[in-house]
Amino acid sequence: MRITIVLGPFLPVPTVLGGAVEKVHLLLAGAYRDAGHDVTIVSRRYKDFADQEIADGIRHIRIASTDRSASLAVNLGLDLRYALRVARNLPPSDVTVTNSFFLPLVLPRRAAGKIYVQVGRFPKRQMFLYFRASRLQAVSSAIACAIGDQAPWLADKVATIGYAIGEPYFTGWHDETREKVVLFVGRIAQEKGIELLLKAFLSLQSDRASDRFADWRLRIVGPHDTTQGGDGADYLGYLKNIAGPLGRRCEFVGPIFDQDALIREYRKGAIFVYPSLAELGEALPVAPLEAMAARCATVVSNLRCFDDYIDPGVTGLRFEHRDAAPEANLAAQLISLIEAPDRLQRIAEAGHRSACRFRTPAIAARMLDDFAGLLDERPHLSRARARRRRAASPRKKAP
Repeated sequence: MRITIVLGPFLPVPTVLGGAVEKVHLLLAGAYRDAGHDVTIVSRRYKDFADQEIADGIRHIRIASTDRSASLAVNLGLDLRYALRVARNLPPSDVTVTNSFFLPLVLPRRAAGKIYVQVGRFPKRQMFLYFRASRLQAVSSAIACAIGDQAPWLADKVATIGYAIGEPYFTGWHDETREKVVLFVGRIAQEKGIELLLKAFLSLQSDRASDRFADWRLRIVGPHDTTQGGDGADYLGYLKNIAGPLGRRCEFVGPIFDQDALIREYRKGAIFVYPSLAELGEALPVAPLEAMAARCATVVSNLRCFDDYIDPGVTGLRFEHRDAAPEANLAAQLISLIEAPDRLQRIAEAGHRSACRFRTPAIAARMLDDFAGLLDERPHLSRARARRRRAASPRKKAP
């Protein structure tokens, strides 16, 4: 198969500026290549990256674009401009996979082949725009349900296939020493719930038995810059002010884009917390899966997007972020792990097993099977059309 993957307009490949979705597609592109397919990745042009090159057996085409804006309207305009440029430069393909907002509307069918739209954010009534798509890939069951609710006429086009996690996250964990660290990895943005995490951790230090938690530390890893999806320097300063009483027990590490360095963070942390508040934003957060793969005991908020890999009390813990005092709920979950090391270990091991379902070979195989199924429809449809034409045409009378 000729498989083209078109990524969004703001982050380059290789993933020198991060990007969970970009990392996933680069992993899958390698798996498709290893399976003998012809793979092209179209992404943003960036600095001295070549406009076109073949690297590790994957063809790269890079299209002019720019950094993300703080304005949604501006970002949509930039996405449309990028989509039009991609459409003019798209190589002949059997399947074109994209998560770009406007690209499915402007892709030339003759070049694109089957249009495969990855729905990696909670749909906001825009699904009707993707009537030209052959497949809508919901990355979680929550997203699949939302598509069905918002556009029931597209339900038969939906396939639920999650994100892929790279093999290095699953291996080598026994070589690292776990530290008394609570870890967060993600964008420094209000919707991520970092303020709740800080307040929950602060409450542990002010607890009457705070000596039990005094040697635990909090590490917050991720970008705050608006061009990388964060909420800017002012918001980072606000969070640091909240964390002030913790002193050295709380560290804002900044973004880590190097995979090996990020994996070291996961392997050292004992507990990973992802307290997202994005009811209509998250689809299938990758950071908790990476943490689970690396055997961190994982705590998340009570969003539906975690249903596919968090079985509460078994593969991870949840806290009710909608409560009047959600930070107290989160603190209670942290205490339940810190005070019961055996339970922490059991949840870490079960979480690792759950994450194994998202290993790259497993997800790549499901994607390739789905591509092949879509392409197999062509001859069947052609024969059906031919039968309809024959039935509709007048029969010639015998002489």
